[in-house]
Amino acid sequence: MTRNSGLPYSSFIKPSHSGTRGRVGFTVIELIVCMGVVAIMCGILLPSLRAARETSLRLRCQCNMHEIGIAISAYGIQSDSRVPPSNNVIGAAPARQELMAARLQIGGAAGPTGWDGLGILVKGGYIGDCRCLYCASHHGEHSFDRYAADYEQKDSAGVQIYTNYQYSGHIRRQIADGLQARETPITLDSGSGVLLLTDGLRTRGDFNHVTGLNRMFADLSIEWWADTGNQLRNQIPESALAAGASSAAFQSIWDEITPPSAETP
Repeated sequence: MTRNSGLPYSSFIKPSHSGTRGRVGFTVIELIVCMGVVAIMCGILLPSLRAARETSLRLRCQCNMHEIGIAISAYGIQSDSRVPPSNNVIGAAPARQELMAARLQIGGAAGPTGWDGLGILVKGGYIGDCRCLYCASHHGEHSFDRYAADYEQKDSAGVQIYTNYQYSGHIRRQIADGLQARETPITLDSGSGVLLLTDGLRTRGDFNHVTGLNRMFADLSIEWWADTGNQLRNQIPESALAAGASSAAFQSIWDEITPPSAETP
């Protein structure tokens, strides 16, 4: 009669001495094969993931423009359908390359100061959350965090503030007979023939999406413009110093992204 010691049955099983041992882990060759498969899968999937991420950021940028468009529309309701004015489009030599500025602080008698362009929407309370003025794809020096505290100062004093979007201003400048410049106001009934807002164009670092830009028209419609081969981006000045002397170059860039049927602002 076998005595039960109380130990589990498995304790009576003796280890095998048949000369074969159970394999533990991977061999070097198996590990190399697995790493190769992972590398191939990453190579296949990463471009798709990058494309999906960029598409998502592009849509977030369009949502920002949509919020800005609502604010412009609200401003227009109280201003005979006009859009916010900008000092940077006034005068014989308009500084349209500076139309990313929401507040001007040139100082002294050198020029105007105070809220300008899209900044007027901030000062007037048409825009509550100023984050909509900043694109998630922006990789330059003008982030929301840089200016967050400055937006709290609603008076005209303070540092110059740049957004991530290029605003066209409130007038169109057209050359009539005799080379006389004629200025006409931009209104919300100007329709899809007038380009009103794009991603930043002041410097190459302000070109938010690298492969193209979003643009919004006076009827507040928004569409994507692809920059094939980075041809447009390569025309944009690399530095702010170069941007300050690039009014003619900027006009050429603006003309390139304006639809053929649109009137040049």
